[in-house]
Amino acid sequence: MRVALALMMNTGLDPSDALRLRNDQVDDGTIWGVRGKTGEEVAIPVSPTLKAALDRMPKHEAETVLSNSRGEAWTYNGFSTVWHRFKTALENEGLIEKGLTLKGLRHTVATTLREAGLDERRIADLLGQKTPSMARHYSRSANLADKNRETMATLEEENRRRAESVKPSQKSVKPDRNEDQS
Repeated sequence: MRVALALMMNTGLDPSDALRLRNDQVDDGTIWGVRGKTGEEVAIPVSPTLKAALDRMPKHEAETVLSNSRGEAWTYNGFSTVWHRFKTALENEGLIEKGLTLKGLRHTVATTLREAGLDERRIADLLGQKTPSMARHYSRSANLADKNRETMATLEEENRRRAESVKPSQKSVKPDRNEDQS
């Protein structure tokens, strides 16, 4: 379960895409695949965090990256049952809030990337979404206050710079010699 969560949290893969991900789709440090829902191709670099999680997974014979405790590919229903038990235990221990979903991890990835300043097209490309509007939807709860503070500091500095170049200094203003000086 932990490897499956690490895979989804470190790639933004949808749970069904993560469960279908085959071993041969991970090549040279990159996950190559097609998003099931949209048909969009994805190329997701395997981060050091994800690589460490995958390396800790027990060896198995399944053709998929993720496997159940018997070393077989997960079925969606089997995975959902184990996830529900795992989640309920974490809720009972007060470690997570009620309502956490695996699909919500995609939203978390999008939100994290948006808060870090990535544009919607890049987020959409990672998540295998056709349009940036879906990335906007997935990251709609991003707290952009810090990012916007940086933007406002840039605006303030740019306004200051432009004001200096538009206003001539008093020393450089000379009367026009052709003016009537009476």
